[in-house]
Amino acid sequence: MKKLISLLGIFLVLLVVPVNGQNASYLDSVYQTLDTSPATDALTALKDSISAEFNVVIAEDQSENQNQWSLSYVQAIKEVLAVMPASFSAATRMVYLDPSSVQYEVKYVGFNDQHGIIQIGAGVMTPSVMYYRRYKELYNSTPSDAQLLARFKTILVRGMTYCYLQENPDLGKKYASIAAQPVLSTKVYSPAAETNMVVAPGKTAAWIDLAFAVSLYCTDPTTLQSKSSNRFDFVKTMVMNGESITGWDEKPVNGDGGNNNNDDDDDDDNGNPGGNVEPPATRPPPAIPDGDYMPVVTQVDVGTAAASLPAEHKEAPELLRSAIAELFSELPKFFSTCTEAIAYVPTTDTETAFSSEGFVFITQNSWFMPSFSDLDDAARGKRFKQTLMREMTLRFLYFHPEVTAQWKTTFDKNMSTYDAYVDMTQSAVLYYSAPAYLKQLNPERYVFIKTVVMIGKEFTE
Repeated sequence: MKKLISLLGIFLVLLVVPVNGQNASYLDSVYQTLDTSPATDALTALKDSISAEFNVVIAEDQSENQNQWSLSYVQAIKEVLAVMPASFSAATRMVYLDPSSVQYEVKYVGFNDQHGIIQIGAGVMTPSVMYYRRYKELYNSTPSDAQLLARFKTILVRGMTYCYLQENPDLGKKYASIAAQPVLSTKVYSPAAETNMVVAPGKTAAWIDLAFAVSLYCTDPTTLQSKSSNRFDFVKTMVMNGESITGWDEKPVNGDGGNNNNDDDDDDDNGNPGGNVEPPATRPPPAIPDGDYMPVVTQVDVGTAAASLPAEHKEAPELLRSAIAELFSELPKFFSTCTEAIAYVPTTDTETAFSSEGFVFITQNSWFMPSFSDLDDAARGKRFKQTLMREMTLRFLYFHPEVTAQWKTTFDKNMSTYDAYVDMTQSAVLYYSAPAYLKQLNPERYVFIKTVVMIGKEFTE
Protein backbone atom coordinates (compact mmCIF):
# COMPACT_ATOMS: atom_id res chain seq x y z
CA MET A 1 0.00 0.00 0.00
CA LYS A 2 2.80 2.43 0.86
CA LYS A 3 4.27 1.78 -2.56
CA LEU A 4 1.00 2.71 -4.20
CA ILE A 5 0.76 5.88 -2.18
CA SER A 6 4.30 6.89 -3.12
CA LEU A 7 3.44 6.52 -6.82
CA LEU A 8 1.20 9.54 -6.57
CA GLY A 9 4.23 11.66 -5.76
CA ILE A 10 5.35 11.75 -9.37
CA PHE A 11 2.08 13.25 -10.59
CA LEU A 12 1.90 16.63 -8.88
CA VAL A 13 3.30 18.91 -11.54
CA LEU A 14 3.24 22.66 -11.85
CA LEU A 15 4.50 23.07 -15.42
CA VAL A 16 6.23 20.75 -17.84
CA VAL A 17 8.93 23.15 -19.02
CA PRO A 18 12.25 21.89 -17.58
CA VAL A 19 14.40 24.22 -15.58
CA ASN A 20 18.09 24.00 -14.88
CA GLY A 21 19.50 26.80 -12.81
CA GLN A 22 18.06 30.27 -13.53
CA ASN A 23 16.27 29.44 -16.77
CA ALA A 24 14.61 32.71 -17.78
CA SER A 25 12.32 31.05 -20.29
CA TYR A 26 10.71 29.04 -17.51
CA LEU A 27 9.97 32.09 -15.39
CA ASP A 28 8.65 33.82 -18.48
CA SER A 29 6.17 30.98 -18.97
CA VAL A 30 4.98 31.40 -15.40
CA TYR A 31 4.68 35.16 -15.72
CA GLN A 32 2.36 34.66 -18.69
CA THR A 33 -0.31 33.64 -16.16
CA LEU A 34 0.28 36.65 -13.94
CA ASP A 35 -1.14 40.14 -14.00
CA THR A 36 2.07 42.08 -14.53
CA SER A 37 0.50 45.52 -14.67
CA PRO A 38 1.90 48.04 -12.16
CA ALA A 39 0.18 48.10 -8.80
CA THR A 40 0.77 49.89 -5.55
CA ASP A 41 -1.28 47.83 -3.10
CA ALA A 42 0.33 46.43 0.06
CA LEU A 43 0.33 42.83 -1.16
CA THR A 44 2.09 43.66 -4.42
CA ALA A 45 4.61 45.82 -2.57
CA LEU A 46 5.34 42.97 -0.17
CA LYS A 47 5.82 40.50 -3.03
CA ASP A 48 8.16 42.96 -4.74
CA SER A 49 10.19 43.40 -1.56
CA ILE A 50 10.62 39.60 -1.24
CA SER A 51 11.74 39.38 -4.86
CA ALA A 52 14.24 42.20 -4.41
CA GLU A 53 15.65 41.03 -1.08
CA PHE A 54 15.63 37.25 -1.48
CA ASN A 55 15.26 36.68 -5.24
CA VAL A 56 12.13 34.60 -4.63
CA VAL A 57 9.02 35.10 -6.76
CA ILE A 58 5.65 34.87 -4.97
CA ALA A 59 3.10 33.95 -7.62
CA GLU A 60 -0.43 32.79 -8.20
CA ASP A 61 -2.80 32.39 -11.12
CA GLN A 62 -4.59 35.70 -11.59
CA SER A 63 -7.60 34.14 -13.32
CA GLU A 64 -11.02 34.96 -11.96
CA ASN A 65 -12.28 32.93 -9.00
CA GLN A 66 -8.86 31.41 -8.24
CA ASN A 67 -7.07 31.18 -4.92
CA GLN A 68 -5.15 34.32 -4.05
CA TRP A 69 -2.39 34.95 -1.53
CA SER A 70 -3.41 36.81 1.61
CA LEU A 71 -1.15 39.49 3.03
CA SER A 72 -0.50 37.65 6.30
CA TYR A 73 0.69 34.47 4.53
CA VAL A 74 3.00 36.35 2.20
CA GLN A 75 4.37 38.17 5.23
CA ALA A 76 4.97 34.74 6.82
CA ILE A 77 6.99 33.71 3.74
CA LYS A 78 9.17 36.80 4.18
CA GLU A 79 9.66 36.05 7.88
CA VAL A 80 10.81 32.51 7.10
CA LEU A 81 13.24 33.69 4.45
CA ALA A 82 14.61 36.30 6.87
CA VAL A 83 15.61 33.77 9.55
CA MET A 84 17.10 31.18 7.20
CA PRO A 85 20.77 31.23 6.17
CA ALA A 86 21.17 32.49 2.60
CA SER A 87 23.06 29.31 1.71
CA PHE A 88 19.82 27.39 2.37
CA SER A 89 17.14 29.76 1.09
CA ALA A 90 18.97 30.50 -2.17
CA ALA A 91 17.77 27.15 -3.53
CA THR A 92 14.17 28.42 -3.40
CA ARG A 93 13.24 30.51 -6.44
CA MET A 94 9.46 30.59 -6.41
CA VAL A 95 6.51 29.97 -4.09
CA TYR A 96 3.44 29.41 -6.24
CA LEU A 97 -0.16 29.16 -5.03
CA ASP A 98 -1.98 26.36 -6.82
CA PRO A 99 -5.15 27.68 -8.45
CA SER A 100 -7.01 24.47 -7.62
CA SER A 101 -9.41 24.44 -4.68
CA VAL A 102 -8.49 20.81 -3.90
CA GLN A 103 -7.64 20.35 -0.24
CA TYR A 104 -4.02 19.39 -0.69
CA GLU A 105 -2.07 21.36 1.84
CA VAL A 106 1.16 21.59 -0.11
CA LYS A 107 2.81 20.23 -3.22
CA TYR A 108 6.55 20.67 -3.49
CA VAL A 109 7.20 20.67 -7.20
CA GLY A 110 10.41 19.18 -8.52
CA PHE A 111 9.33 17.14 -11.51
CA ASN A 112 11.39 17.17 -14.72
CA ASP A 113 14.19 19.14 -13.06
CA GLN A 114 11.99 22.08 -12.18
CA HIS A 115 14.33 23.19 -9.42
CA GLY A 116 13.52 25.62 -6.68
CA ILE A 117 9.73 25.87 -7.02
CA ILE A 118 7.40 25.22 -4.10
CA GLN A 119 3.79 24.74 -5.13
CA ILE A 120 1.39 25.53 -2.32
CA GLY A 121 -1.99 23.81 -2.22
CA ALA A 122 -5.29 25.40 -1.24
CA GLY A 123 -5.19 23.69 2.14
CA VAL A 124 -2.28 25.81 3.34
CA MET A 125 -4.47 28.84 4.02
CA THR A 126 -7.67 26.84 4.56
CA PRO A 127 -6.70 23.57 6.32
CA SER A 128 -8.79 20.51 5.71
CA VAL A 129 -11.66 19.37 7.89
CA MET A 130 -9.47 16.41 8.84
CA TYR A 131 -6.79 18.75 10.21
CA TYR A 132 -9.27 20.68 12.35
CA ARG A 133 -10.88 17.48 13.57
CA ARG A 134 -7.56 15.97 14.61
CA TYR A 135 -6.41 19.23 16.24
CA LYS A 136 -9.57 19.42 18.31
CA GLU A 137 -9.20 15.77 19.37
CA LEU A 138 -5.73 16.53 20.73
CA TYR A 139 -6.07 20.00 22.19
CA ASN A 140 -9.83 20.45 22.82
CA SER A 141 -9.74 23.68 20.84
CA THR A 142 -9.40 24.96 17.31
CA PRO A 143 -6.10 26.46 16.12
CA SER A 144 -5.74 30.23 16.32
CA ASP A 145 -4.73 32.36 13.33
CA ALA A 146 -1.21 32.59 14.78
CA GLN A 147 -0.96 28.82 15.09
CA LEU A 148 -2.16 28.35 11.50
CA LEU A 149 0.50 30.78 10.31
CA ALA A 150 3.11 28.85 12.30
CA ARG A 151 1.86 25.64 10.67
CA PHE A 152 2.23 27.25 7.26
CA LYS A 153 5.80 28.35 8.02
CA THR A 154 6.67 24.79 9.00
CA ILE A 155 5.17 23.42 5.79
CA LEU A 156 7.07 26.05 3.80
CA VAL A 157 10.36 25.06 5.41
CA ARG A 158 9.80 21.46 4.39
CA GLY A 159 9.27 22.68 0.84
CA MET A 160 12.47 24.72 1.00
CA THR A 161 14.31 21.62 2.18
CA TYR A 162 13.28 19.77 -0.98
CA CYS A 163 14.51 22.69 -3.06
CA TYR A 164 17.83 22.51 -1.23
CA LEU A 165 18.05 18.76 -1.76
CA GLN A 166 17.42 19.26 -5.46
CA GLU A 167 20.54 21.40 -5.59
CA ASN A 168 22.46 19.08 -3.26
CA PRO A 169 21.22 15.54 -4.01
CA ASP A 170 24.23 13.89 -2.37
CA LEU A 171 22.94 15.11 0.99
CA GLY A 172 20.05 12.67 0.78
CA LYS A 173 22.45 9.78 0.34
CA LYS A 174 24.57 10.93 3.29
CA TYR A 175 21.46 11.26 5.43
CA ALA A 176 20.01 7.84 4.55
CA SER A 177 21.61 5.97 7.44
CA ILE A 178 20.33 8.56 9.92
CA ALA A 179 16.82 8.43 8.44
CA ALA A 180 16.82 4.66 8.93
CA GLN A 181 16.38 5.28 12.66
CA PRO A 182 12.58 5.05 13.13
CA VAL A 183 12.21 7.77 15.75
CA LEU A 184 11.06 10.88 13.86
CA SER A 185 7.40 11.43 13.12
CA THR A 186 6.55 12.40 9.55
CA LYS A 187 2.80 12.22 9.96
CA VAL A 188 0.55 14.68 8.18
CA TYR A 189 -3.14 14.91 9.10
CA SER A 190 -5.13 15.88 6.01
CA PRO A 191 -6.83 14.01 3.17
CA ALA A 192 -3.42 13.10 1.80
CA ALA A 193 -0.29 11.67 3.32
CA GLU A 194 3.08 13.39 3.04
CA THR A 195 4.14 11.12 0.20
CA ASN A 196 1.14 12.29 -1.80
CA MET A 197 1.85 15.94 -1.24
CA VAL A 198 5.56 16.00 -1.98
CA VAL A 199 7.19 15.83 -5.38
CA ALA A 200 10.90 15.98 -6.03
CA PRO A 201 13.21 14.07 -8.36
CA GLY A 202 14.59 11.01 -6.64
CA LYS A 203 12.55 11.69 -3.50
CA THR A 204 13.03 8.97 -0.91
CA ALA A 205 12.09 8.38 2.69
CA ALA A 206 15.37 10.08 3.62
CA TRP A 207 14.26 13.28 1.87
CA ILE A 208 10.96 13.31 3.76
CA ASP A 209 12.68 12.54 7.07
CA LEU A 210 15.23 15.31 6.56
CA ALA A 211 12.52 17.83 5.64
CA PHE A 212 10.70 17.12 8.89
CA ALA A 213 13.98 17.24 10.83
CA VAL A 214 14.72 20.68 9.38
CA SER A 215 11.25 21.95 10.32
CA LEU A 216 11.75 20.65 13.87
CA TYR A 217 15.20 22.25 13.99
CA CYS A 218 13.46 25.59 13.34
CA THR A 219 10.55 25.16 15.74
CA ASP A 220 11.87 22.98 18.56
CA PRO A 221 15.63 22.31 18.27
CA THR A 222 15.88 21.11 21.88
CA THR A 223 13.43 18.30 21.22
CA LEU A 224 15.18 17.35 17.99
CA GLN A 225 18.55 17.21 19.75
CA SER A 226 17.20 15.11 22.61
CA LYS A 227 15.40 12.68 20.31
CA SER A 228 18.14 12.37 17.72
CA SER A 229 21.44 14.15 18.17
CA ASN A 230 22.58 12.74 14.82
CA ARG A 231 19.71 14.46 13.05
CA PHE A 232 20.32 17.70 14.93
CA ASP A 233 24.03 17.72 14.11
CA PHE A 234 23.41 16.86 10.45
CA VAL A 235 20.85 19.63 9.98
CA LYS A 236 23.00 22.21 11.74
CA THR A 237 26.22 21.32 9.93
CA MET A 238 25.12 20.14 6.49
CA VAL A 239 21.93 22.14 5.91
CA MET A 240 22.01 25.28 8.05
CA ASN A 241 25.72 26.05 7.60
CA GLY A 242 26.28 25.95 11.35
CA GLU A 243 23.62 28.53 12.13
CA SER A 244 21.06 28.20 14.89
CA ILE A 245 17.57 29.28 13.83
CA THR A 246 15.43 31.46 16.04
CA GLY A 247 12.28 30.45 14.31
CA TRP A 248 8.66 30.29 15.44
CA ASP A 249 6.53 28.24 17.80
CA GLU A 250 4.67 25.45 16.06
CA LYS A 251 2.21 23.15 17.77
CA PRO A 252 2.35 19.82 15.92
CA VAL A 253 -0.98 18.22 15.23
CA ASN A 254 0.33 14.69 15.70
CA GLY A 255 0.85 15.36 19.41
CA ASP A 256 2.80 12.16 19.85
CA GLY A 257 6.21 13.73 20.43
CA GLY A 258 7.66 12.17 17.31
CA ASN A 259 6.59 8.56 17.65
CA ASN A 260 6.56 7.19 14.13
CA ASN A 261 4.11 4.41 14.85
CA ASN A 262 6.61 1.76 13.76
CA ASP A 263 7.07 -0.17 16.96
CA ASP A 264 8.45 -3.66 16.38
CA ASP A 265 6.89 -5.22 19.45
CA ASP A 266 5.45 -8.30 17.75
CA ASP A 267 5.61 -10.26 14.54
CA ASP A 268 2.35 -8.96 13.06
CA ASP A 269 4.08 -8.04 9.82
CA ASN A 270 5.01 -11.64 9.01
CA GLY A 271 3.59 -12.63 5.66
CA ASN A 272 3.17 -8.96 4.70
CA PRO A 273 4.28 -8.63 1.07
CA GLY A 274 5.59 -5.18 0.19
CA GLY A 275 4.86 -3.71 3.62
CA ASN A 276 1.11 -3.58 2.94
CA VAL A 277 -0.03 -3.95 6.55
CA GLU A 278 -0.73 -0.53 8.01
CA PRO A 279 0.07 -0.21 11.73
CA PRO A 280 -3.10 0.23 13.81
CA ALA A 281 -4.04 3.71 14.92
CA THR A 282 -2.67 5.20 18.12
CA ARG A 283 -5.87 7.22 18.51
CA PRO A 284 -9.42 6.02 19.13
CA PRO A 285 -11.99 5.70 16.35
CA PRO A 286 -13.76 8.93 15.34
CA ALA A 287 -16.78 9.90 17.40
CA ILE A 288 -20.08 8.58 16.06
CA PRO A 289 -22.29 11.59 15.28
CA ASP A 290 -26.03 11.88 15.69
CA GLY A 291 -28.06 11.61 12.51
CA ASP A 292 -26.71 10.58 9.12
CA TYR A 293 -23.00 10.33 8.40
CA MET A 294 -21.06 11.18 5.26
CA PRO A 295 -17.27 11.50 5.05
CA VAL A 296 -15.43 14.42 3.50
CA VAL A 297 -15.56 13.74 -0.26
CA THR A 298 -13.04 15.65 -2.35
CA GLN A 299 -10.96 15.43 -5.51
CA VAL A 300 -7.20 15.32 -5.98
CA ASP A 301 -5.73 17.51 -8.70
CA VAL A 302 -2.86 15.65 -10.39
CA GLY A 303 -2.18 18.40 -12.92
CA THR A 304 -0.56 17.43 -16.18
CA ALA A 305 -0.41 13.79 -15.11
CA ALA A 306 -4.08 13.60 -16.13
CA ALA A 307 -3.60 15.51 -19.40
CA SER A 308 -4.01 12.43 -21.56
CA LEU A 309 -7.21 11.27 -19.86
CA PRO A 310 -10.61 11.95 -21.43
CA ALA A 311 -12.26 15.00 -19.95
CA GLU A 312 -15.06 12.94 -18.39
CA HIS A 313 -12.50 10.89 -16.43
CA LYS A 314 -10.87 13.87 -14.70
CA GLU A 315 -13.67 14.41 -12.23
CA ALA A 316 -15.62 11.93 -10.16
CA PRO A 317 -18.78 11.12 -12.15
CA GLU A 318 -22.15 11.81 -10.61
CA LEU A 319 -23.05 8.11 -10.52
CA LEU A 320 -19.90 7.38 -8.52
CA ARG A 321 -20.81 10.09 -6.03
CA SER A 322 -24.32 8.69 -5.81
CA ALA A 323 -22.93 5.22 -5.14
CA ILE A 324 -20.89 6.61 -2.23
CA ALA A 325 -23.99 8.25 -0.75
CA GLU A 326 -26.05 5.09 -1.21
CA LEU A 327 -23.44 2.90 0.46
CA PHE A 328 -23.06 5.19 3.47
CA SER A 329 -26.82 5.39 3.89
CA GLU A 330 -26.89 1.59 4.27
CA LEU A 331 -23.94 1.04 6.59
CA PRO A 332 -23.97 1.29 10.39
CA LYS A 333 -22.08 4.35 11.61
CA PHE A 334 -19.97 2.20 13.94
CA PHE A 335 -18.35 0.92 10.75
CA SER A 336 -18.66 3.83 8.32
CA THR A 337 -17.33 6.65 10.53
CA CYS A 338 -13.88 5.03 10.43
CA THR A 339 -13.69 6.34 6.85
CA GLU A 340 -13.16 10.03 7.47
CA ALA A 341 -12.50 11.20 3.91
CA ILE A 342 -12.75 9.91 0.33
CA ALA A 343 -10.72 11.47 -2.47
CA TYR A 344 -11.08 10.83 -6.20
CA VAL A 345 -7.71 10.57 -7.99
CA PRO A 346 -7.81 10.81 -11.81
CA THR A 347 -4.97 8.46 -12.67
CA THR A 348 -4.68 5.00 -14.18
CA ASP A 349 -1.29 4.20 -12.71
CA THR A 350 -2.51 2.62 -9.47
CA GLU A 351 -5.08 0.06 -8.40
CA THR A 352 -8.77 0.86 -8.25
CA ALA A 353 -8.47 2.21 -4.72
CA PHE A 354 -6.12 2.40 -1.76
CA SER A 355 -6.21 3.87 1.71
CA SER A 356 -4.24 5.27 4.61
CA GLU A 357 -5.27 6.15 8.16
CA GLY A 358 -8.83 7.44 7.93
CA PHE A 359 -8.72 8.20 4.21
CA VAL A 360 -9.75 6.26 1.10
CA PHE A 361 -8.35 7.21 -2.30
CA ILE A 362 -10.49 6.17 -5.28
CA THR A 363 -8.65 6.11 -8.59
CA GLN A 364 -9.95 6.57 -12.10
CA ASN A 365 -9.78 2.79 -12.44
CA SER A 366 -12.51 2.44 -9.83
CA TRP A 367 -15.10 3.51 -12.37
CA PHE A 368 -13.55 3.77 -15.84
CA MET A 369 -11.30 0.71 -16.00
CA PRO A 370 -11.48 -0.65 -19.60
CA SER A 371 -12.53 -4.09 -18.38
CA PHE A 372 -15.66 -2.44 -16.92
CA SER A 373 -16.68 -0.98 -20.28
CA ASP A 374 -19.35 -3.61 -20.89
CA LEU A 375 -21.02 -3.04 -17.53
CA ASP A 376 -24.23 -1.06 -17.35
CA ASP A 377 -24.58 1.70 -14.75
CA ALA A 378 -26.12 -0.58 -12.13
CA ALA A 379 -23.40 -3.24 -12.49
CA ARG A 380 -20.67 -0.61 -12.46
CA GLY A 381 -22.10 0.91 -9.31
CA LYS A 382 -22.27 -2.49 -7.60
CA ARG A 383 -18.65 -3.23 -8.59
CA PHE A 384 -17.53 0.13 -7.25
CA LYS A 385 -19.32 -0.36 -3.92
CA GLN A 386 -17.46 -3.65 -3.47
CA THR A 387 -14.14 -1.88 -4.00
CA LEU A 388 -15.09 0.87 -1.57
CA MET A 389 -16.28 -1.68 1.01
CA ARG A 390 -12.87 -3.36 0.88
CA GLU A 391 -11.05 -0.11 1.64
CA MET A 392 -13.56 0.93 4.28
CA THR A 393 -13.01 -2.37 6.05
CA LEU A 394 -9.30 -1.60 6.17
CA ARG A 395 -10.12 1.81 7.70
CA PHE A 396 -12.32 0.06 10.28
CA LEU A 397 -9.51 -2.37 11.15
CA TYR A 398 -7.04 0.52 11.37
CA PHE A 399 -9.13 2.02 14.18
CA HIS A 400 -10.14 -1.33 15.72
CA PRO A 401 -7.03 -3.49 16.15
CA GLU A 402 -8.92 -5.49 18.77
CA VAL A 403 -11.13 -6.85 15.98
CA THR A 404 -8.09 -8.15 14.10
CA ALA A 405 -6.89 -9.87 17.27
CA GLN A 406 -10.35 -11.37 17.83
CA TRP A 407 -10.47 -12.62 14.23
CA LYS A 408 -7.14 -14.41 14.66
CA THR A 409 -8.26 -15.94 17.94
CA THR A 410 -11.50 -17.13 16.37
CA PHE A 411 -10.22 -18.54 13.09
CA ASP A 412 -6.43 -19.02 13.22
CA LYS A 413 -4.26 -17.66 16.01
CA ASN A 414 -1.14 -18.22 13.88
CA MET A 415 -2.51 -16.07 11.05
CA SER A 416 -0.37 -13.05 10.13
CA THR A 417 -1.94 -9.61 10.29
CA TYR A 418 -1.74 -9.33 6.51
CA ASP A 419 -3.62 -12.61 6.04
CA ALA A 420 -6.18 -11.52 8.62
CA TYR A 421 -6.75 -8.25 6.74
CA VAL A 422 -7.24 -10.07 3.44
CA ASP A 423 -9.57 -12.61 5.06
CA MET A 424 -11.69 -9.96 6.76
CA THR A 425 -11.93 -7.57 3.81
CA GLN A 426 -13.06 -10.37 1.51
CA SER A 427 -15.58 -11.54 4.09
CA ALA A 428 -16.93 -8.01 4.59
CA VAL A 429 -17.35 -7.48 0.83
CA LEU A 430 -19.23 -10.77 0.54
CA TYR A 431 -21.32 -9.96 3.61
CA TYR A 432 -22.50 -6.76 1.90
CA SER A 433 -22.75 -7.85 -1.76
CA ALA A 434 -23.50 -11.58 -1.53
CA PRO A 435 -24.68 -12.30 2.02
CA ALA A 436 -26.49 -15.55 1.22
CA TYR A 437 -23.39 -16.94 -0.44
CA LEU A 438 -21.14 -16.06 2.54
CA LYS A 439 -23.70 -17.50 4.97
CA GLN A 440 -23.71 -20.78 3.06
CA LEU A 441 -19.96 -20.84 2.40
CA ASN A 442 -18.80 -19.97 5.90
CA PRO A 443 -21.50 -19.29 8.50
CA GLU A 444 -18.90 -18.60 11.23
CA ARG A 445 -17.42 -15.69 9.29
CA TYR A 446 -20.90 -14.43 8.46
CA VAL A 447 -21.80 -14.33 12.14
CA PHE A 448 -18.53 -12.62 13.07
CA ILE A 449 -18.98 -9.83 10.51
CA LYS A 450 -22.61 -9.42 11.51
CA THR A 451 -22.03 -9.20 15.26
CA VAL A 452 -18.57 -7.61 15.60
CA VAL A 453 -18.21 -5.43 12.51
CA MET A 454 -21.76 -4.54 11.43
CA ILE A 455 -23.24 -4.71 14.96
CA GLY A 456 -26.30 -6.61 13.81
CA LYS A 457 -26.93 -4.88 10.47
CA GLU A 458 -27.79 -7.38 7.72
CA PHE A 459 -28.07 -6.92 3.95
CA THR A 460 -30.14 -8.50 1.20
CA GLU A 461 -29.04 -9.10 -2.37
